[in-house]
Amino acid sequence: MARGIITKRGLTRDVLLGLATVGVMIIAGGSPYFYRQAVRKLFKETSKKLARARARKIAELQKRKLISFQELGNGTVRVELTHQGKKLVRLYNLEDMKLKVPKRWDGWWRIVMYDIPTGQKRASNAFREKIRSLGLYQLQRSVWVSPYECLAEIEFLCTVFEINIDNCVYYFRAKEIPLEREIRASFHL
Repeated sequence: MARGIITKRGLTRDVLLGLATVGVMIIAGGSPYFYRQAVRKLFKETSKKLARARARKIAELQKRKLISFQELGNGTVRVELTHQGKKLVRLYNLEDMKLKVPKRWDGWWRIVMYDIPTGQKRASNAFREKIRSLGLYQLQRSVWVSPYECLAEIEFLCTVFEINIDNCVYYFRAKEIPLEREIRASFHL
């Protein structure tokens, strides 16, 4: 029954993002009862069935080496994301990324220019597609404009796609830009 409501990928995503939010989960005792209780507490679950499904998913994630368990001396177990698990969480966060649109525009244009080496063609293509999906306006092939603050998102994209932000990406603000009328219209300003 839970399968129709929660897809396998959705449950993996929920568990990894939950662990990423908490950072580290400490489980008291080695019994499955304590394990399920910790999972219920972590996700603020009311359903025992869903808590069991999440507990099974955590065991699966350990087998896939996305999370690790470390027994501590006092009878507790520490659960944390591995390097691979953290990479997957970044990708999940990437899918959900959106620019914050303020109620009122501050009058500044944010310009993103980049020149990513040809050896990183896939990263460059992914970076461009994500910038497009965030809603930036393409002024030229590698020059994009937004009326909204987007530096944190650009930094995050550079981290995910392993692009050297200091050497490859330029971000600055300007009061006036070419084609301002057309760009204003595209953002409904």
